[in-house]
Amino acid sequence: MAPAKTELRKKIILDTATKVFAQRGFQEATITEIAKKAKVSEASIYEYFSTKEGLLFSIPAQSSQNLFETMAFHLKLIRGAGNKLRAIVYLLMDSYQSNPDFAAVLMLFLKHNKKFLDTSGHHVIKEGIKQITRVIEEGIEAGEFKPGLNSYLIRAMVLGTIEHLVTNWVMTGNPDSLIQFVDPLIDSLLAGIETG
Repeated sequence: MAPAKTELRKKIILDTATKVFAQRGFQEATITEIAKKAKVSEASIYEYFSTKEGLLFSIPAQSSQNLFETMAFHLKLIRGAGNKLRAIVYLLMDSYQSNPDFAAVLMLFLKHNKKFLDTSGHHVIKEGIKQITRVIEEGIEAGEFKPGLNSYLIRAMVLGTIEHLVTNWVMTGNPDSLIQFVDPLIDSLLAGIETG
């Protein structure tokens, strides 16, 4: 099979698995159901992914890579660490809101799975969120943020708040928009970390 066709089939399988896992849950979803909805054979799925868990763990790699590349591009164009943090939170919230099935899979099935920590998908996410740490450190060095701040702790506050909001959103459907929280979240954060 041609490489382009192979990648397309793999993408279809991943997109379908994301939807099925989000709607039915990881435990209840089956490879048979995913194959049927993706219009491929079960053998085709096992050709790319050795197990159902392997399929689950493969979901975030490509979409997260694209998101973090977009983020890196935008951050080069933005001046000021506070503005960069606002852009990061906006891009994350917009990405989750635009891809609710992915958000559900990430927040409900992957975030708390210890085995996920050893996967390429987790590595992509881990490297991507380092952009947040770099922006915070940039703000401290430039005197925009208070000296002595713990950049890891500030990053954890941002990501923890986002995780809480997104998890609640995928589980309850509320609020209607995640984007509405971008400015209040960043405004509250900046009030505590900006100098003078």
